[in-house]
Amino acid sequence: MPTLSPSIIIDGQPLHYIDQGKGPVVVFCHGLLANAQMWQAQLDALSAQYRCIALDFWGHGQTKNIPTNCENLQDVAAHVLSLLDALNIKNVALVGHGSGGAIAAEMALIAPARIKALVMLNSFVGFEPQVNCVKYQGFMAQVANNQAIPAELATSITELFFSKHANELSQHNTDLALAITQFNQQLSQISSEQIAPLLKFANMAIFKRDTLESVEALTLPTLIAVGLDGYLRTALESYLMHDSIDGSQLLHIDNAGHLANIEKATNFNQHVIEFLNKVNFN
Repeated sequence: MPTLSPSIIIDGQPLHYIDQGKGPVVVFCHGLLANAQMWQAQLDALSAQYRCIALDFWGHGQTKNIPTNCENLQDVAAHVLSLLDALNIKNVALVGHGSGGAIAAEMALIAPARIKALVMLNSFVGFEPQVNCVKYQGFMAQVANNQAIPAELATSITELFFSKHANELSQHNTDLALAITQFNQQLSQISSEQIAPLLKFANMAIFKRDTLESVEALTLPTLIAVGLDGYLRTALESYLMHDSIDGSQLLHIDNAGHLANIEKATNFNQHVIEFLNKVNFN
């Protein structure tokens, strides 16, 4: 049984987080169906020089519930800012994955003076393509009907989160094999009490608003990273965000999928550290 992580009450509900290291603050925002644990390799690598805070969003990880008035990712972004207020943290860099990247972008739009840098991994801030919405709704319907993530669905989702050749490569890579197994188990072990909050969060993530034009106003240092061997996000989407955010950097991660920060942790960590080392947190 994992140790219960600290939490802050936001709109009547505890929002759990990991707090590791000291220094300028970097906040890690996971995507739909992941949790704070997905960032462990980054927390280990960055906490020597940064204070790393990794969140468990509503219905994920150790965060079991969701505030009744939480209706969209803008609300979630405001909740993260409230958590930072409670921790007396003024300025941060944000690292977001998937829908966590969209939440990070919303935070930058709400409080641009507080967000000093933005890293988005396999994220897209435009409308979700309709074909994806239909597919994801089908997944969530199975979850709602079963009030759990069935083993077969957990396996299917896990395959989508890793690179297209991950299962083959894992036969000769024990770390990758363990990561795949752990992610699958995490999905299967989501508790019944989390299903309703998870489904509500999923609906907000799938049908998020389009901020592709809004992010053109962002002037903060931005690193956009994409795994080139994934199922869920395309390099084209990252190119669109790169074109929209003036001065942003684009990072291609070969032989990696949606969880490129796990599959290619050393590569991803190196680029993030080099990027953050150039950021002025004052």
